[in-house]
Amino acid sequence: MALETINAELRRRNVWEATDLGMAMVRQWFGPVYAAWFAVALPLFVLLHLACWGHWWLAPWLMWWLKPLLDRPPLYILSHALFADPPDRRQFWRALPGLLCRRQALAALTWQRLDFARSFTLPISQLEGLTGKARRQRLRDLSYPGRGAAVWLTVVSLHLEIALDFALIALVWILIPDFVALEFSDLLDDSDAWGQLWLNVVGFCGLSLVEPFYVAAGFTLYLNRRAWLEAWDLELGFRKLAARLTQAGRVAAMLALAGIGLGLSGLPVAGFAQDAESPSRIHTVCEQRRAREAELAQSNSVVKQTLAETLKEPALRTCAIRARWRWRDDDAAQPASHPPHDPRPARWFAMIIEALLWVAMGLCIIVAIGWLWRRTPNAVNRAGQRVVKSGPQWVQGRHDVLAPPDAGLGEAAWRLWIEGQPREALRVLYQGSLAGLATQCGLPIRPSMTEEECLRLVAAQLTDAALLDFLRRLTPIWQATAYAHRLPDAADAQRLCVEWPQHFAKAAERPA
Repeated sequence: MALETINAELRRRNVWEATDLGMAMVRQWFGPVYAAWFAVALPLFVLLHLACWGHWWLAPWLMWWLKPLLDRPPLYILSHALFADPPDRRQFWRALPGLLCRRQALAALTWQRLDFARSFTLPISQLEGLTGKARRQRLRDLSYPGRGAAVWLTVVSLHLEIALDFALIALVWILIPDFVALEFSDLLDDSDAWGQLWLNVVGFCGLSLVEPFYVAAGFTLYLNRRAWLEAWDLELGFRKLAARLTQAGRVAAMLALAGIGLGLSGLPVAGFAQDAESPSRIHTVCEQRRAREAELAQSNSVVKQTLAETLKEPALRTCAIRARWRWRDDDAAQPASHPPHDPRPARWFAMIIEALLWVAMGLCIIVAIGWLWRRTPNAVNRAGQRVVKSGPQWVQGRHDVLAPPDAGLGEAAWRLWIEGQPREALRVLYQGSLAGLATQCGLPIRPSMTEEECLRLVAAQLTDAALLDFLRRLTPIWQATAYAHRLPDAADAQRLCVEWPQHFAKAAERPA
């Protein structure tokens, strides 16, 4: 596979980009692809109707069953055109019998026919020619995540084909003149032979519009999965880099040879000395290498045995003497070895940085603990007893803390009712009840609590049945007024205002 000749931008894509690339390929080679499709599909459509004369309802089912074979000519065109080798007509007709009758044609029409990822697996059978265990292993290697997208591609293509069939029928119905007495439902009638033939032609048109795009999208999903696994983009980049370096290397080698020739022509030979490793040392190294190979080969580890086999490759068994030129005075000109630098300043600097980091981490932990401590509610002390802050807390709209209520709050609420402010009257009455619960009973009424939570808290911690009954009547009336804008009867509101001092007068009279 010549990646240098590919007619597409070779990069790793997600599955939807790969699908869109298949659509672009069909648009690019629209003529050859559809010529290959109709060269097989159209004669087959006609032959099936001639063979099923009088039973034309069988023709679309046979066309559906033979679709895996009809998909092979478009894939043949696309696979060659993508790599800059578009086949001509003679090549196509010469390859057509092999496409239709070989490469697992029987399997494609039997146990592989209901594969929902058929467009994705078709290149494995047709282009790679894999069968049996090799094909199954290849499918396992390529399936994720390309297979899921291929299944969705099949589902979408099926619905698109059905939609196009109805669109073609609607187009024909729109073009029929008004004086022709024909309804839309008449175009869907297959009760007679000609109606069935008409629907078969519409179905063939929808199939021809969708199927080449379906094949191309599956092919690009297959190519994209191989690009991910085999790093085609990196391989192509390395090949281009190697080509550039090879061309540049030739020029550099010619310039270097010219320079060496000019330099050597003006220097005495005595000015250079050949520095070569002694043969005895090379022989010792080779002996150590062979001993190491024997040790690896006798090991019980599979990895070491594989390494020993790798070291037996001819390219890795070369022991040679390498020679280079150097100046004779290099050894004398080399300065004496410098004393090693004292690493203590660097060590001290590292220790200081580490200490600062630990201090910063400790400060962060202390700040986090302090923040969590302030956020923790202090309602319960270490002995497990409830702590009530000084001063009552009751809430205006359950959010604003106010002072304790007056003893005449019930009368004030009724005056608000009479003045035409029923919602304000019930609000004052309900908030005064919460303040009374906080001052008289020490209940922890928090701003975040809802009416139902307050009622459950009272039911759980109070034993006064009359007070609990009063709150159970007041709470739903307040909720209906505040949220649903449903006012209670005046008699019920007056009764609540009269009963309020009976339960909370003592709490209201308590000094703040």
